[in-house]
Amino acid sequence: MKRFSLKYTLLTYRLDQLWFPLAFLAFFVILTLLLRNEVQNYDIARAYVGFAVPLVGGFMAAYAILDDPALELRFATPIRAAQILLERTTLIFLIQAVCANAFLLFCLIIGVDFSPLGNWVNVQLCWLLPTFTLIALGTFGALAGAQTMVGSFLVGLVWFVELIVRDGMAANNWKYAYIFMSILSPEHPDLVSNQIALFALTIAFLFVAWALLRKQERYI
Repeated sequence: MKRFSLKYTLLTYRLDQLWFPLAFLAFFVILTLLLRNEVQNYDIARAYVGFAVPLVGGFMAAYAILDDPALELRFATPIRAAQILLERTTLIFLIQAVCANAFLLFCLIIGVDFSPLGNWVNVQLCWLLPTFTLIALGTFGALAGAQTMVGSFLVGLVWFVELIVRDGMAANNWKYAYIFMSILSPEHPDLVSNQIALFALTIAFLFVAWALLRKQERYI
């Protein structure tokens, strides 16, 4: 049944959840090629991997489960909620990981300097943790509200608010929930604590999402 479920996930995966992130990737590649300015290219690279990749991942996650046209039939099969959650979110995360690293590789080829962000592990964390967090948030929001729109609205709201009040987020107790600290404040003394808190918050969102998904009657 596990193999069948994975096969089902791949066969029913909506193409818009593939071309949507690829369209963002193509746009930023074209924008970078048109400018070809060292400072501007670095800013564009940060904007894509630090902001666009997490946002797209969060939106995709909000629609990943409840937007399944055969959801009722899927619930009728003996598939665990954790398996459904893992299949859908992992596939989205892998697509975003491919897009992020493809763009980073492209930027390295054209000579973009990522040294202000630290070593390569820190560069990866700049997109990985925010993407992971917003995917979990989008999934949680959709299941909590029993509507895909709730999840996407929650992702967009958090993304927008944290960008607008980013200086305040980094300077007070909200810094532990500051999704963009790695990309905007790589020298922050509490960066490691922030990353640990974000990881814990993500796990909490996924756990609650799993608990909600077990109550399948809410979504039929």
